Parts: sequence; structure tokens; C-alpha cells
Amino acid sequence: MKKLFLTSIFAQVADKLAPLVPNPKGMKAAFIPTARDPYEKSPWADIDFHKLQEIGFETAMYDIKGKTEEQIYNDLKKFDVIFVCGGNTFYLLYHARQSGFDKAVIRLINEGKVYIGSSAGSLLVGPSLEPIKNLDKISAAPELKSLVGLNIVNIIVLPHFDTEKYRERNEKALRDYKDQFKMIAINDDQAVIVEGDNYKVV
Repeated sequence: MKKLFLTSIFAQVADKLAPLVPNPKGMKAAFIPTARDPYEKSPWADIDFHKLQEIGFETAMYDIKGKTEEQIYNDLKKFDVIFVCGGNTFYLLYHARQSGFDKAVIRLINEGKVYIGSSAGSLLVGPSLEPIKNLDKISAAPELKSLVGLNIVNIIVLPHFDTEKYRERNEKALRDYKDQFKMIAINDDQAVIVEGDNYKVV
């Protein structure tokens, strides 16, 4: 049964992870930093990384760029949790496709690994990035040919809904795409817990 924890900012809702991971102490988490690459500074990623360590995970950085599906699968199957941090979602999707992470992570989730997404990491696993064309800079991934997401879940989690910077664009995305996709807007202190085909906002 697939288990995902989809957030705006993981560090703000780490205490809500318990239904999926009751006791992180001694468990291993792979931290995928790829989405932050286009930015000179990415404090949000550092905060999430340290929060994973703080609650007990043995946490290691793992860059997917330049790797193959089999390499990623073999490396990440040693971990209990796969954490994909925030940043540019289009850049993340491009490198997920290029490396084979898109296929490897599906295999790993189906084998029982817990997936945690923060912002871009939450958007990646939905059916499409089409609704967020105006929320993120698509120019960060000029070679990206398709906005189809990994489709691991059938919902699009719109992060940072209570953040002034994104509220108007998030509201527009909800209006414009409400008939095409099932979308859930979450605040920075909320998360979506997915277990199998069921999900709930916490």
C-alpha cells in the first residue's frame, strides 16, 4: 500500500507524520535536493533537512542527476523514506524523467517506502504540472517536453495557499483547472496523508 506525506513545508508539520512513521529513530531517509538547484540560496531545504535529523532520521543527501533508473533504485532501496524537497517543480520533473527517478520511485513506493514531498516534491507526484505554470518558472527547465506528472496520486496538491505571494495564483489555478483535475490547496501548516487510494488533510 502506497504511503505518501505531501506538504508545503515539511518542517512545519513533521509532527503529523506519525500515522505513516510512528517512530523515525534509527530509520534512514534519502533527501533529494534537486529542486533547489536553480536557486542561489535555498533555506527552506536546509530547514527540512535538519528537521528530518531532529526527529530521528539518519538523513543523507542523494542527487538524482546523472544517474540511471537502476542505479537510483538500487541506491534508494536501502532507505526507509524518500524525501523530495521544494524548489522549482519543472526543473525537478525534467531531472526525474531524465534520470529514471520517475520510474524508480514508483517501484520503491509500491515496495513500501514512504514518500515525503515538500512543495515541489508534493507537486511532482500528481497527474500534471499544468495548473502551476504561473506559480513556478518553467524557464528553469527549457528542455522539458511534457507537464505530465508522475501520477502516483490522482490529486494535485497546491502548496503555500496561505502565503500572500502565492494565494492569488493558487486561487486562479483552482478556478481555471477545477474541471480538469482534482486539486487540494494546503496551507504551510497542513499536509496530505495518502494511504493506498485514500487521503486526508491534516
